[in-house]
Amino acid sequence: MTRFQISRARQVAAQAAVFGAVLAAVACDPGKALDVDDVDVVSPGQLNDKSALPTLRNGVLSTFQIAFSGGADLANGGHEGQITISGLLGDEFLNAESFPDRIAVDRRDILPSNGSLLALFLDLSRARAMADFASGQYNKLDAGAEGQSEVLSIGAFAYTLFAENYCSGVPFSRLTDSGAIEYGDPQTHDQVLQISVAKFDSAINIATEAENDDLVDLARVGKARTLLDLGRFADAAAAAADVPPSFEYRVRSSANSLRQNNGIWNYTANTFAFSVPNREGGNGLPFLTANDPRLEVVATGQRGFDRATPFNLQLKYPDLEADVVLASGIEARLIEAEAAYRAGSPGQGLTILNALRAIADLAALTDPGTQAARVDQLFRERAFWLWGTSHRLGDMRRLIRQYGRAADAVFPTGEYHKGGNYGTDVNIPVSSDERNNPKFTGCLDRNA
Repeated sequence: MTRFQISRARQVAAQAAVFGAVLAAVACDPGKALDVDDVDVVSPGQLNDKSALPTLRNGVLSTFQIAFSGGADLANGGHEGQITISGLLGDEFLNAESFPDRIAVDRRDILPSNGSLLALFLDLSRARAMADFASGQYNKLDAGAEGQSEVLSIGAFAYTLFAENYCSGVPFSRLTDSGAIEYGDPQTHDQVLQISVAKFDSAINIATEAENDDLVDLARVGKARTLLDLGRFADAAAAAADVPPSFEYRVRSSANSLRQNNGIWNYTANTFAFSVPNREGGNGLPFLTANDPRLEVVATGQRGFDRATPFNLQLKYPDLEADVVLASGIEARLIEAEAAYRAGSPGQGLTILNALRAIADLAALTDPGTQAARVDQLFRERAFWLWGTSHRLGDMRRLIRQYGRAADAVFPTGEYHKGGNYGTDVNIPVSSDERNNPKFTGCLDRNA
């Protein structure tokens, strides 16, 4: 098991270093720079020294943590994170609080002006921009170093999350060497994924040359995931094939500050804001009543933050320091299983799934006998193994896009538990704040 420790003592320095050279301006607005208390820890001029590269790397990891798993300090840049928001739109989380913006996400009726989504988009954009900047600095100062492979992979995961969770048409702007903003054109869903694949390929090449198997495996799993999103199933299986089952890369949380707390824990165990649903909207999976050890969900018998919604508590992230798996050998095997099903070898796919279930002392599955039932079984296994890691929304969209399912047969539908009915959204729109980019007028489409 591989676990990469983020040096939290150096994160403020990392953020300060990138403040002068990257700016969160690259994300959306040149006025919205990364907020830090001490901008003098590392001056912008020091970014042109090789000794600054580890600090830049730590800044990338820190910023990605906020974007991916979120934080607890809303006043200082800690937000929900991709995991909880994508889970709300899907069927992993149920809103049990009273904030209209998050209720709109849970109800599948999201406006681009949604305030929660502005912060969410900025967080992921910061992570993407900082990773791209850091990789560029490695090119200038220490090309081919192990750290470059890692920041390339983290950046690639940010692009993949944009493709999986957002509408088609996300633009990616950047700062030029002169400090001017170069506004990006809206990218289609597949174009974003292709950017990600290219970055993972570069990360694999660098880590292979450096003989760092852990970073090779990180990039291989990321590439396989992205190829799966592209519908290139055989290529995805090939990318995942050599990743050992025991491999894990974890995004770290910390008790050092509220910002660094695990955001999933914060919105569930700490505040009772997001409950775990059971068959949400009729189509959702039985995350509570399945009694599956991979899920670790309990009915508390209490009400949520809103004093009305029965609260089911996730225990996968039991405290504020809980880490989150970004890539794993288990995911690699799930990708291989899906590729086997797509290649017309359901027996091989089932064998892979049952080998994984044996790890958790779960009873073996049997072939349900029809293609539709096999797809149901496969995606249920993916949902249970990968719960709470920002995979489920992408999988629900793939069921529509790649397997021909109707949206109202995949997503929660019907009467919403806080009143009214579910909407029709299957992805997150790009924040309306991005319209300061003259090349961006809105999503290209809101399709799966």
